[in-house]
Amino acid sequence: MSMSIKKVKLIGNKGQTMVEALVAIGVFLVSINAIVFLIFAAQSISQDTKINQEAVNYASEGIEAIRSIRNRSWNELTDGEHGLIFSGDQWSFSGASDSKNNLTRKITVATQANDVKNIKSLITWQTETPRPQKIELVAIVTNKQAAIENGGDGGGAPPTGNWQAPQTLGSIDLGAGNSATDLDVKNKIVYLTSEASAVAKPDFFIVNATDGQNPFIISSLDIGAGLKSVDIAGGYAFVASKDDDKELIVIDISNSSAPVEVASLNLTGSANALTIFYRNSYVYIGRADGAPQEFSIINVSNPLSPFLVSGLSGVGDEINDIYVLNNRAYLGTEDASRGMIIIDVANPASPSIMGSINVNDDVYGIYPLSEDKILAGEKTKFYIINASNASSMTISGSVLINDRTRDIVSVGSLAFLATENPNAEFQIYDISNPASPFLWNSFNFPQTATGIDYENNIVYVSVKSNDGLRIITSTP
Repeated sequence: MSMSIKKVKLIGNKGQTMVEALVAIGVFLVSINAIVFLIFAAQSISQDTKINQEAVNYASEGIEAIRSIRNRSWNELTDGEHGLIFSGDQWSFSGASDSKNNLTRKITVATQANDVKNIKSLITWQTETPRPQKIELVAIVTNKQAAIENGGDGGGAPPTGNWQAPQTLGSIDLGAGNSATDLDVKNKIVYLTSEASAVAKPDFFIVNATDGQNPFIISSLDIGAGLKSVDIAGGYAFVASKDDDKELIVIDISNSSAPVEVASLNLTGSANALTIFYRNSYVYIGRADGAPQEFSIINVSNPLSPFLVSGLSGVGDEINDIYVLNNRAYLGTEDASRGMIIIDVANPASPSIMGSINVNDDVYGIYPLSEDKILAGEKTKFYIINASNASSMTISGSVLINDRTRDIVSVGSLAFLATENPNAEFQIYDISNPASPFLWNSFNFPQTATGIDYENNIVYVSVKSNDGLRIITSTP
């Protein structure tokens, strides 16, 4: 039996092959397009990354340029928007911005507080799309020379944490019969002056406050008649003394365990020295009523041999506080008709009165935020004063505090006050709006607060009590 095999003819075989080929080509083209897209995208990302890094470097260079200018001359760091130029091996401001490789840089300088500036280095550019881009770096710079000249008053990092809810870290007992009159702080070492109930008791103390919760007295020194005020600079404590034979005393504090009196200066007359301020190799002393010269300028470029340069009489009857900024000395006085007086001290040999303001009472505490804006405390009020025109100052704002302000320090938008208010010796004010300062919080101490200083988010207060030092900070 024979078998027949039927041949089956496949129809559309060539068409199917062509469709498959077209699909393959399409897939290939899509793949190629994807690859090309990825290549261009990668190139774009790479280019963006490169530009971003250039912008960061450009911004960083701006911050370093500002530090270079600061190191050369603090007074060149004027507030406002600036460009930069590098010429003659040094950086300087030039115009309102500068540019490089399609990047534009603008440096903004703003005063935060005495000898503290906020710096912003802003870089802007356009991408090809175009899309506006920017990178911004910020920094805080301080006046290094002022840290030496002023003993570090109000220094270090700006306030952080919650200062509307401050907390006491620790305190120091100076012993029975001792009451603190003033203090200055440098690197968490506190230098305290005091008045004692007996001549044989110490009246100068050095306190280690590295651990604010457990401060301890490193050493003390008996000067004799009692001390009223202190300012620290260059390894020395310059103190205002009640001793009629040596109103200025210089103490070598290079060895904190063994401070030693190394020099003194007798000013004419018998009126006590009440307040002292050091700046740039000069000491400024304010004295009580009856002094032949209530305001004295003393050269201490050689601390072992101070000498009187000049003085002014008829200045405020009694000078309670002095703060020197740039070429101006700001005085809190007991001249009721001109409570705050500004003295031109550009030429220490020939000081002169620039202007004054009547706040209707004596002024006890002074703190200039700048040459143009001054904080002042009198018997019942705390003032913010506009001194842009020293010969015609005006009051920007005020707030009732109910008793004398003995000392003031300010950092950022906060002012810290040491007062005689029996229920609020320590007070914190928000001064961000000069027209309307307002109380944030206060503490009640056993006695009058006499002096105040700030360093790195910690406030140190001297108290007219044997519990003579209070250390305060913010809550987290």
